[in-house]
Amino acid sequence: MGGCMSRKEIPDEIYRYWSAVASSLRLGWLGTNNVRTEMKACQLALFPNLLNSSAVEEDILGLEEHLREGADVSSGDERGRTPLHVAAGEGHLNAVRFLLQQGADVNATDCYEETPLRDAIRCKSLEVVELLISAGARLEKSSEELGVEMCCLAFLGDTEQMVAWKKAGVSFNVSDAHGRTPLHVAVCTDQPEMVKFCIRNGSDLEQRDRFNNRPIDDAQRLGLQHMVELLSY
Repeated sequence: MGGCMSRKEIPDEIYRYWSAVASSLRLGWLGTNNVRTEMKACQLALFPNLLNSSAVEEDILGLEEHLREGADVSSGDERGRTPLHVAAGEGHLNAVRFLLQQGADVNATDCYEETPLRDAIRCKSLEVVELLISAGARLEKSSEELGVEMCCLAFLGDTEQMVAWKKAGVSFNVSDAHGRTPLHVAVCTDQPEMVKFCIRNGSDLEQRDRFNNRPIDDAQRLGLQHMVELLSY
């Protein structure tokens, strides 16, 4: 595509196409009278979505091509989602490995302050979680926030995601604002299998909440004798 042209010299089909692309990206028509410059501006604006499209399909060749053309491996789309967020959230181990090798920011945050590691955890991909941790990924959450997360998962019975959080370094003894642990929640919601699961994963049977109650105290208060027996084993 040539260098500098006046509007009259730009073929109509090329003008209409890139004008439409620029308009859809809210770039406007840049007014440089340079087709190459106009196309490059549109290309750069499109790269984040093109990269993310390749990442969601685990299309390594597509990722390589976009990067070769000048895309930024850590660029985010309109929501700040980077290719690494997308690949991690899909559990695409090979794509995650490739992006890290290309220098992707392992701790990039999107507009919701979510990181690739948190996406991988919610995807329940232990291999991706392990790879991100080895690359320097960090959990940017307070102990109380982690406690809320783990207690919610205990309530929901989501053992797989709890294992993923543990793989990322989260203890089963984290607690919410009331000092309640996943084990407290499992007991109070009468989930024997979740109680066993928490115990197997290191829950402290003697940990007390802010009301000075241990999980076994909750079981006794609620009249859950089978829970008392589980916690007394």
